[in-house]
Amino acid sequence: MFENKEIKKLTFFSILSFLLGLGMLFTFHNITYNLYKTNLVENNSYLIEKIVEKHPELEEEMIKLLTDQKLETEKGRRILEKYGLDKIDSLDFLENMHTLKFNMFFYDLFFVLFYFICIISVYLLFIKKQYQKVEEMNQYMVSVLNGDYRFHIRDYEEGAMSRLRSDIYRITTRLKNQKEDVLKDKKNLEDVLSDISHQLKTPLTSMYVINDVLYEDTLKEKEKKELLTKNRKQLERIEWLVTSLLKISRIDSGTITLKKEEIKVKELIEKSLEPITIALELKDQEVEIQGKENLTINCDRNWTREALLNILKNAHEHSPEKAKISISYGTNALYTFIKITDKGEGIEEKDLKKVFKRFYKGNHNKESIGIGLNMAYTIIEKQNGTIEVDSKKEKGTTFTIKLFKNIY
Repeated sequence: MFENKEIKKLTFFSILSFLLGLGMLFTFHNITYNLYKTNLVENNSYLIEKIVEKHPELEEEMIKLLTDQKLETEKGRRILEKYGLDKIDSLDFLENMHTLKFNMFFYDLFFVLFYFICIISVYLLFIKKQYQKVEEMNQYMVSVLNGDYRFHIRDYEEGAMSRLRSDIYRITTRLKNQKEDVLKDKKNLEDVLSDISHQLKTPLTSMYVINDVLYEDTLKEKEKKELLTKNRKQLERIEWLVTSLLKISRIDSGTITLKKEEIKVKELIEKSLEPITIALELKDQEVEIQGKENLTINCDRNWTREALLNILKNAHEHSPEKAKISISYGTNALYTFIKITDKGEGIEEKDLKKVFKRFYKGNHNKESIGIGLNMAYTIIEKQNGTIEVDSKKEKGTTFTIKLFKNIY
């Protein structure tokens, strides 16, 4: 409870008020005590004055009696009792006693009122401050509900209320970020659907045209076969496009689980090359692999192969016939790397920062769809890695995959 800063303040001011009240009460009682002594001196003065007037010889004896610490009061009490002056209430006829009684009542009442006002003031100030904070939080929540996040209630002080304010601020900030992410994802989805529509429209249009031509009876058998071959290529392109988009959507939505397993780098590269082996042979392209035979890497076997395949496919498509594609790999204290270098037409400097953007394709390749490199980058990024590209026009391109190690 005393971890709460507000409770600490309330307790401190309550104790301070109590101590001030005690100090005032002590002062008032001291004043009352001095008044009592003053009244006693006045009464004794009056008695001595009257007695000495009639019996001057008793002056010293009266002083001695007043200063005697061992007073015998039994006889005096009997005399006072004889005249009804032995009770405390019977002294009310003395004017000084009335004044003393009034002063004591006034001081005690003043103390009680002072202490009560202090406590009530401290309590009301405390409650007011808490309600101000609650009202401030209420205004903040209303602003958030209305979509206005400019007003904030972040609090760096101690106490339960401050922690509550900070927690509300963190929650609303998270909700704001989630809302922005949802809007961003919605916009991305619209862009993706638009791009998919555009990408599918081209081969479908081509297939419609081919299909219309095939209806004509004037075509020769050879021409029909050529058109059917083109139609098949368009179907293969659509199939590859849909398959790739489904893979990307699974990655983006987080529905896939990337598994870490130890695998030899050379084996990973060789498995990645298998789907394009025939295509490489048709262009008489040579692939050179350099690196330690037993070097291993921790990654998801299938998805990392997918990423490598897309980069290798890009190197194959953009390299001329009889060209060499070099693949080297190694490791250091921070990461394991795989470099893929081709001797193709290269990438213009203005396009280097855009090559991993989805559906982006340079002016040099009209047949490209522009999702392979984006998929590769996304897969590697989700495995605590990155892909770097270095290229010079007409001199070739190098893609460097870096998978960082977990260092504790």
